[in-house]
Amino acid sequence: MTTNKKEEYLIYKLADNMKGCVKIDADLFRKLDVKRGLRNEDGTGVLVGLTNIGNVVGYERTADGLRPIEGKLYFRGYEVSDLVHAVLHEQRFGYEEIAYLLLSGRLPDSE
Repeated sequence: MTTNKKEEYLIYKLADNMKGCVKIDADLFRKLDVKRGLRNEDGTGVLVGLTNIGNVVGYERTADGLRPIEGKLYFRGYEVSDLVHAVLHEQRFGYEEIAYLLLSGRLPDSE
């Protein structure tokens, strides 16, 4: 399989973006009390690691305390249902765009 210069440039550009997304100081897990699972002891959702790759929300805070809600899943700060609706509505390449979002931390541009 051969690649042209533009494809090679894009691969290196993507690889450089990925390097910046994966470095996490191990002490931050303890310092910030970040869990490595998806739920706290009280059943509330937790941030998935320190990467902001995903977040699970299963409640909302009210004056009366926590109220369970239909679960919401976020990838890199975007609600997954919003991403799906946009991809379907605009007939874009959803799998590729979401993979890029998860790897790089942002949605791809037209390039």
